[in-house]
Order: sequence, then C-alpha cells, then structure tokens
Amino acid sequence: MQPNLFSYATSELSQDAFLCWLLEWADEKYKTGSKKHQFLNTVSRELLEMFFEKCDLVLPSIIETEVYKQDGNIDVLCIINKEYCVLIEDKVGTIQHSEQLTRYKAYIEDKNIYQTNNIIPIYLQTRDQSNYKKVEKDGFKIVKRKDILSVLSKPESLEARELSDILNDYILHLEKIENAVNSFKHKTMDKWNQSAWIGYFLAIQEQFSNANWGYVANPSGGFMGLWCFTQHLENMDIYLQLEQEKICFKVAVDDNVNKSSIRNSLLKLFKEEAKNFNLDVTKPARFGNGTYMTFAILKDGFDLAKNNNGTLNIEESFLLLEKLAKYIEHCVNKLRCV
Repeated sequence: MQPNLFSYATSELSQDAFLCWLLEWADEKYKTGSKKHQFLNTVSRELLEMFFEKCDLVLPSIIETEVYKQDGNIDVLCIINKEYCVLIEDKVGTIQHSEQLTRYKAYIEDKNIYQTNNIIPIYLQTRDQSNYKKVEKDGFKIVKRKDILSVLSKPESLEARELSDILNDYILHLEKIENAVNSFKHKTMDKWNQSAWIGYFLAIQEQFSNANWGYVANPSGGFMGLWCFTQHLENMDIYLQLEQEKICFKVAVDDNVNKSSIRNSLLKLFKEEAKNFNLDVTKPARFGNGTYMTFAILKDGFDLAKNNNGTLNIEESFLLLEKLAKYIEHCVNKLRCV
C-alpha cells in the first residue's frame, strides 16, 4: 500500500486544512478549466449541498466562496455569496466542551451580517462519540464519517480521486477508520481493538437507545466500557456495564449509605433470581467500595453469544442483552416490593 498523507496528518488542524482546501474548490471559477478542477468543483459542491440540506436549505446554483480557518476560534468558516455562512466545528475523536458551540454560533450571529436562517452550523465528527444530545441542543447539525463517505463515494468523487492524490488519500483514510470500526463483525473477540469495540457499542446503541459508552481509565490500564439499562431507586441506580468482554452488574450509591450492606444484598438477590432467567451470575473477583461498585458478574459473559469460530454472533448478543435488561428490571422490581 502506498504512503498516505493522512496517516501522518492526523490532527484536527490537518483535517481543518483539508476541509478548507476542498471547500474552496466549490467556487464558480473552478467550474471550467481542467478536468481535475471540474471534478473537484463538483465534489466540493456536493459536500456543501449536504451541509445545506442538513439545515433544510438549497445550495445556490452559482457560488462564490470565501474560506477562513480559526476565525473567532471556529475551525472552518465558508462564506457563500456573502449571504450564507457555513461554520464547521471539526472533530477527529474529541468531543465538544466548555460551551464552545454556543460561543461560536453567537460570534457569527453578533456580526449581524447573515440572516439567522442562513447560518449553517455543522458539527463534523470523523471518528465516533457516544451521543450528540448536547450538540443538537446547541443547535448544530451533525455530520458523521458515513455522511462524508457517502458524498465522497459518488461517481464524480471516484473520478476526482483518480486525479487528486490529496482527495484520494483522505477518502482512503476515512475508509480505513470505517473498516476498523466495522471489524467487530468478522474478527474473533480476542482480536478486537478499541475501534472494534466502538463499532460494536455503536451497533448496540442502534438496538438500545439508552446505552452510552466511552473509555474508562483505571490503574490496571483502562478499558472500553458501555453502560445501559439503568433502573432508578430511591438511594441507588442499578445498571449493566460492559467492560469489553466482561459483563458486570453495577450499583451507584451515595456516600452516606452502608455500601457493603447494599452490595451484599444485591449480590444475594441477583444470584437467587438468575436461575429464573437461565443465567449464571456470580461474585466479582473483588468488591469495590466507591460510588460505582460491581456487585455481580455474568459468569460466561459473551461466550453465551459466540459462534464456534470465536466471532461474536451479533444477533445472539442482542438477545442476550435484551434478556439481561429484563433480568435487571425483574430484580429491581423485587426490591421495590420489599
């Protein structure tokens, strides 16, 4: 495989530069000229068209572009015909923080140059994140890696990438990320890396909307974790947590309660009720004593949903998770009746 520029240019600043470069090609003056210019112009316009559609707007047929980087700390600004303002918050794995999105939007609105409906706020994430609720609340439209690839996989893009090493390298870079995230579908679980776990967690979220995931740091090296099926009680929350292949039953409690008593009573209840669900639930290797405690684990874990070759049967894993959700709800209802 030949060297790829974006194997080295991996930062958000590098992606900012690429986006600025590509968006500038949308300008009317590149509609004519060399074949390369014309194809890049078409690809750039299709990307802008997708941004406009996210805001229920129609891209003008005649385009003049002005592209700026880090204006008011906004990653990318693309001004169309001095009438529309596309502002892009660009992410390659990090997430929004410290109200930055509302600040950027306010910065543009305070200029009083563009009609409110002509401001197109785009949150572009070419890696993955657990949820986008805050992004949507802040009024930004979400563009994911798959959205970008859908534009860059059109026939015009395939023509353009043959003529532009930069565009071709970027598409290959995104395809490599996408393939790594989807590798959970065919790799044995013992070969899963962080990307594969993210892919599986994203698949879980499509089935169970209340699931969230992220990297959990700890002294032993950390893990990719997913938590879901939370049941609320007066002084505690009980939920399921996947610690990669380890399936844990967790409780979150206040500091002013008897943690060991709660932990022990939950373990006893969950072990007793497990037989009604044909599950083997046991004590963890060690009990914690913090706010979030593992009080029980599923003994066989994902072995219950694996194929003979060691790959995960995705549908069987969803059925297992669905059973665990009902099991947790059943046990908590027992507690509510006490």
